[in-house]
Amino acid sequence: MLWTPGNSFNWRTDNFGSTYTDAGLGTSVPGSGVANTKGANTALLAGIAEDCYGIAICFSGLSSSAGIRRSIVDLLIDPAAGAGNAGSSWSVAIANLYCNNPAFTLGATGQRYYFPLFLKAGTAIGAALQDVAATAAAARVCVRCFGKPTRPELLRVGTKVQTLGATTASTTGVAVTPGTSAKGSYSATLGTTSFDAWWWQLGIGSNDSSMTANSYLWDIAVNATNKIIVAQDIGYGVVGTVEQAWKDAMGCCPPMYDVASGQDVYVRAAAAAAPDSSMDAIVYALGG
Repeated sequence: MLWTPGNSFNWRTDNFGSTYTDAGLGTSVPGSGVANTKGANTALLAGIAEDCYGIAICFSGLSSSAGIRRSIVDLLIDPAAGAGNAGSSWSVAIANLYCNNPAFTLGATGQRYYFPLFLKAGTAIGAALQDVAATAAAARVCVRCFGKPTRPELLRVGTKVQTLGATTASTTGVAVTPGTSAKGSYSATLGTTSFDAWWWQLGIGSNDSSMTANSYLWDIAVNATNKIIVAQDIGYGVVGTVEQAWKDAMGCCPPMYDVASGQDVYVRAAAAAAPDSSMDAIVYALGG
């Protein structure tokens, strides 16, 4: 019998570090001190040594008891930095990743994203954060890049990401009301895909300073008339009464679904108990 080896990533690099605490993971990325305004560009990784075929992102360290820490983060790249060199000429690779009271603590595992996004060797990676409040409070931002696949010809990767539903002027997304013990109604449209997309990620926010301990499952769907689910049962939750939130990246299965340009995008959710008030969402569609 002919044995065909599987596909594996044989290289990875990250800035997670060795201190696995809420305030110790990754790199501190501060706000600007001005509400709804991006802070300084902050380096996360020097120019990577290999081509990147996927990037994992995790936020922690920005929860606030009885406070609203609704933030969005631009993932920045400098493709011309060169291997091992710091970035200096930044551009936005993924705009406005939602970072809502993220925590790595008992019961919370940070807020996570994963994109099969191709970045060439030598690309430096950074981030810039804005908060809904006039604060310079920082989030901890972690990234991990994967490369050197055993069989690169079998991997599908994208080259661009569209952000749908983000309003930077108020650091918010599109309103959605989760159902209690059942999926609620779909939101209004978050926007329309501007290119053919096939990988989906979700960001979740809340305008609630007394978030209740709860668990949620979220769906992303497309098509105004007949909703087609493209990512299903993405987990999100709040721990205790100290506004510490977590989010997973994948849901019940990889969020991969081919969608043509020009489709409207929607979200819905179910909560295990009565949901928090004023929840909203942002969607990220990868293509190319």
